[in-house]
Amino acid sequence: MAYVGNGHVATVIFSDFIYMNGLYNGANGTSHRARIPSTHNWQFKLESLSSSLYSLDVASGVFTEKLENTQVRIERRIFASQEYTELLLAHVVITRLTSKGHPIIVPVEVNEQTTSIDFDLQVASRDDKHVLLSGTTREVENNLFQSNRLSLFMYYTPLPTNGFQLGAQETSRTYLFVTSLDTEQARAKRSFDYASNEREPDEIWSSHVSLWNQVWLNGRIEIRDDVELQRHMNSALYYILSSLPPLSTRSEHKQFYGLSPGSLSRGGRLGEDYGGHSFWDTETWMYPSILLFYPTLAKEILSYRIALRDAAMYNAELFGYVGWRYPWESARTGIDVTPDCCPEVRLYQMHITGDIAFAARQYIAGTRDQSWLKNEMGGDLIYETARFWASRAVYNSDRKQYEILTVLPPDEDAQPFKNNSVFTNAVASLSIQLADRISCITEKPVPQAWLDIANNLYFPFDNVTQIHLEYENFNPIVFVENATIKQADVVLLGFPLMWPMSKEVRRNDLLTYERMTRDDGPAMTWSMHAIGHLELKDFELAEELFRRSYETYVRPPFNVS
Repeated sequence: MAYVGNGHVATVIFSDFIYMNGLYNGANGTSHRARIPSTHNWQFKLESLSSSLYSLDVASGVFTEKLENTQVRIERRIFASQEYTELLLAHVVITRLTSKGHPIIVPVEVNEQTTSIDFDLQVASRDDKHVLLSGTTREVENNLFQSNRLSLFMYYTPLPTNGFQLGAQETSRTYLFVTSLDTEQARAKRSFDYASNEREPDEIWSSHVSLWNQVWLNGRIEIRDDVELQRHMNSALYYILSSLPPLSTRSEHKQFYGLSPGSLSRGGRLGEDYGGHSFWDTETWMYPSILLFYPTLAKEILSYRIALRDAAMYNAELFGYVGWRYPWESARTGIDVTPDCCPEVRLYQMHITGDIAFAARQYIAGTRDQSWLKNEMGGDLIYETARFWASRAVYNSDRKQYEILTVLPPDEDAQPFKNNSVFTNAVASLSIQLADRISCITEKPVPQAWLDIANNLYFPFDNVTQIHLEYENFNPIVFVENATIKQADVVLLGFPLMWPMSKEVRRNDLLTYERMTRDDGPAMTWSMHAIGHLELKDFELAEELFRRSYETYVRPPFNVS
């Protein structure tokens, strides 16, 4: 089913839960998005339906339900407000289709829930205008970085238990059902009062639509002569944007707590969409398109990593290193919340730190935002991730080069760990180089010892076949015949890293690793191969791989992937 969101709150339409950015329950590897009882999973009980229609307008961020019988037409619009992000709203219009002279009552199936497995909740107040549900999560994520359980205050409009009514002389009536959620009671109440008392329902809706329209005017991808692909593109960008803060809002700014590949609307159960965690999908796969069109939102994504810098420093020190080491999976506090089922990725898959540094590199290249470097700790992010890589490298006196040992590359089938992952070494080198290049702005000079590491890291390469090796002692012949890799790894050197290499090596890497990549690997793999073949002007193969990257993952009718 489709979902609506605004970066602060989100829900899958008609589901049992609402989720709030940064609101997690569960300790360490059990941390997941805290499930808030939904106030929007009720249904009309309209008999003898003549038509029903459900649609998602990605241009306005509104889900619409239209029901009709011989007497009445119902139109319900559900949306997460761009104007005030605390608000999740249902705008309902009941229209008479028969002559006046008799009242019409549309019954509704109320499914009010005031409990949750993730919260200690209580109904703090209730009358005919509002309900206040409040409480705290049941468990902190980590005692070192979260001293208190997280608060929730939810004001909402009670449903009419006697049904929706049209008076005998009424032709239509508009209702607005308001839910306002926040961790601060005053903020939740202020937004609830605004929507309930200070503006008309149609004004609330039209203001939201106008703000979404401005988002699309700010930037979008247009495709010629392929309507279906255009729909896929629009929906893909909409679903990412619905998990990010608005470009313009009247709500006060809040700390953003990460972009999960499963969106803000999911992640309430262990194993469901990674529990709402952020990992390399954030910076590597979703961030670039956001940076291109919405650089202020790209900065919000990076602000999440900066805000959790104390935990990143702790993560490095925990393993005997310095600088900032980011966890493979991150939620509220920045400690590693990878589930216990996957200790290898938690311990060894540290290229995430280089991925974040590379995202910072892209942000600087795209915006030239020196203020971010100097005044918003962007320079610290870049310097401290470089410091981590400098502490992680060791010198091999026989090889006379630096190495990074015991890591898990993007190819997670290479468990439990390998030495000298070519991708990991590349992002480490780029991280240190970036810190050096911006040092004239940040006034944080990079030690020569760090530069020696960046310029003299060992990159596994086979001179006979002219390919980069995924890691030290990787045997491509054995792999092609007997094994597979999980996903794009070496091919990421060409894009997005733009690592220097000849066209011959680029082609060899693409063709070699295509043959050994397993069919059920992540979709992103084939988009990277498509880009590689576009570089080499293999347009037919590029199109085939591009289609492969999304067609089997898009689920109609709302193009949820």
